[in-house]
Amino acid sequence: MKIRSILSRIRSLASDRRGNVLMLTALALPVVIGATGLGVHTLQLSLTKRQLQRQADSAALAGAHSLYQGLGNSAAVAAADRSLEQNGMQTSALPTLTPEPFTGSDGTSYHQTMLVSVAVPVPTPFMAIFGNSSSTVVAQARAAVVRDGNFCYLALEEAEATGVRFQGNTNLDLGCGVATNAKGASAVVAGGSAFVRASPIAAMGAVPPATNYAQGTVLLPNYTHVNDPFSDRDLNPESEDVSNNACKNGNSWKTINVPSGVTTTSAELIATTGVGGPGCYGTISVSGTLTLSPGTYYLGNGANNAGLQVNAQGKLICHGCTFVLTSTTPNNQNSFPNINVNASAELDLSPSTSGDYEGITMYRDSRAATSNQCCTINGNSSSKLSGAFYFPDDELTFNGTSGMILNCFQMVGKRLKFTGNSNILNSCTPPGGEEKWAFDKVRLIS
Repeated sequence: MKIRSILSRIRSLASDRRGNVLMLTALALPVVIGATGLGVHTLQLSLTKRQLQRQADSAALAGAHSLYQGLGNSAAVAAADRSLEQNGMQTSALPTLTPEPFTGSDGTSYHQTMLVSVAVPVPTPFMAIFGNSSSTVVAQARAAVVRDGNFCYLALEEAEATGVRFQGNTNLDLGCGVATNAKGASAVVAGGSAFVRASPIAAMGAVPPATNYAQGTVLLPNYTHVNDPFSDRDLNPESEDVSNNACKNGNSWKTINVPSGVTTTSAELIATTGVGGPGCYGTISVSGTLTLSPGTYYLGNGANNAGLQVNAQGKLICHGCTFVLTSTTPNNQNSFPNINVNASAELDLSPSTSGDYEGITMYRDSRAATSNQCCTINGNSSSKLSGAFYFPDDELTFNGTSGMILNCFQMVGKRLKFTGNSNILNSCTPPGGEEKWAFDKVRLIS
């Protein structure tokens, strides 16, 4: 009887809908709680992952920027750590900061990267029912200094202005990239009938597209700041190099003057006049043909018709030389000389191969007042130029002539202007090494 009674009650319960709902609810309740907990914690973990990834990305970029600035690994780690703190990294987070070279899966090698890996435990109380009271969220980011090419021409202008201008009927094959730190709406301008082969062309401001650029030219507007490749050198002369005793005989400037029709050398001038080799002068004026000995030639007289003058039909030859336009009174910004090279003059110049001015053919003292008219590179079709022309506070104009031979040729000025025709070969190692003339930027690579 008891068994029959129990079976009867089970049959009646099975046919009772309220009983079914109760049983199903009891059976489903752990699943519902688990699913709810899983959903809540999945959302929580996803949000934490997103926040952590942003922190890792920012830290990796901060560290890589320090590497880009040449501050070293310790500074890069400190910058990455500081970024994590500023972005509210949780105290329980466990960051790993590693500056290191890296080779990507595609075989690309990066010499400078910052790897940031951050792990943080996240409590998951709902999931504790299933024995999982916490989960670890990990975010990883790697930022690298990435090469975008190389430049040989840099305008240091940083204002809302035009830094580089191609104009007139110029036809140029520059053999290298062009950069400016100008931030204007037309930081680089190509106008008139100018035709330019140079790539990439980069500016902190805008680089308006133009038909003046050869097909395939890469324009890089809104680019990062490009460092002055000579910023680590102190190029302004020592006072003893440009003192009155060094630059004058008594009250008269030392000069080199080669009249038309005369051909001479440093050695011949020294033998006849006592001057003519490396040293300080008020004026070097060439109307004939002059071959100078290797070394540094300081020009310290800022008066009219002083400085470096290569006149019509004049020919100046100097291999392994640097011409420094400076002053015996550097506190007077207007006492610095100019260069004046006639368009029909012939230049055959190459830079110093050692010392402070290694790789530099011509330099104008950075203490000089900014000039838009002081500095034009001229020369006839027989001219040969190499090395860097460095005019950090001046507008430097290149007025090339078809037939000029320019090899390993660089220009750095406050502003650059190109108005002539030339085909320039720049398959060389520039002054200070390729790293100083590289288009580098920082970006996330993983």
